[in-house]
Amino acid sequence: MTLEDFRKALREEIAGTLAAISNRYRVSEGDFAAALYSSAKKYLAHLSTAENLAGDLSDAERHELTGYFRSLNSEDLCLAVACAKGDETAWEDFFRDYRSYLTNIARTMTQDAGAAEQLADSTFAELYGLRETDGVRISKFNFYSGRGSLRGWLRAVVFQLSADSHRQTSRFVQTEEPEDIERLASTIESQPHTQTTEISFIQERYRTASADALKRAFAALEARECLLLAYYYYDEKTLKDIGKLFDVHEATVSRWIVKVQKHIRKLVEKSLMRDHNFNRQEVSEAIALAAEEMDVSVREYIYEKAERETETTERMAQN
Repeated sequence: MTLEDFRKALREEIAGTLAAISNRYRVSEGDFAAALYSSAKKYLAHLSTAENLAGDLSDAERHELTGYFRSLNSEDLCLAVACAKGDETAWEDFFRDYRSYLTNIARTMTQDAGAAEQLADSTFAELYGLRETDGVRISKFNFYSGRGSLRGWLRAVVFQLSADSHRQTSRFVQTEEPEDIERLASTIESQPHTQTTEISFIQERYRTASADALKRAFAALEARECLLLAYYYYDEKTLKDIGKLFDVHEATVSRWIVKVQKHIRKLVEKSLMRDHNFNRQEVSEAIALAAEEMDVSVREYIYEKAERETETTERMAQN
């Protein structure tokens, strides 16, 4: 089902959802319909099947979509859409209502007032969108689906940005999809404070299993892959410098690094399922947690691998 089909088939439902929002800012019905479409397509993927391309919905599908709309945090979604479009009034409201909240989250994570301010500023910059694609500003707000509160989603965004900035682990075990952020947000938000002990136990299980899976992943890498990572991340060599060492173009080195990152993630996922009996949801949650807050010495894993390779080479030479 295309966006246009979606709008035509659910015009009344979309208008009704938007009309119930207290502050629409300058969000048009088309803007809001696009956000609902993106959200529904993400979580109700079966509605994009071929028989629905003409926009004809069965009663059951219409009922499911209507119920889905009601389950969303429409006020938060409208604010996110307005901010993504650069609505000044929406941004003023967001800054007033969420600035101290984001700073408090950042302070909890960094334990340092100055670092917390920097992390909060970085979060606002990502939400506003400093990067452009084809002249269009890319705001992180575009990834908010309305499932779960905006506060819970923002907390997960801060976690992710902190990981990207401060954790070497995040370079290797990354959250790949916007859904990973929302899954983490949902996990954080849905746990009542009375379950703190249970949550801590689960998180510790995730951390321990992820650390073990990551160590196994690095042990399974080829010597050249470890050497490539060591050169790039720890010896701080440029792509051009590494290209000269391997006698390849720097673009090739860049592709190699991306390939190794993906290889590590697959190895980690496989190990979590095989060695720790995790199901797919647990794997996603463990990887999200690892990327956000696990402090693992990747350097140590790389050099452990290098030492083993050296020892093996020496034994083979002696024989």
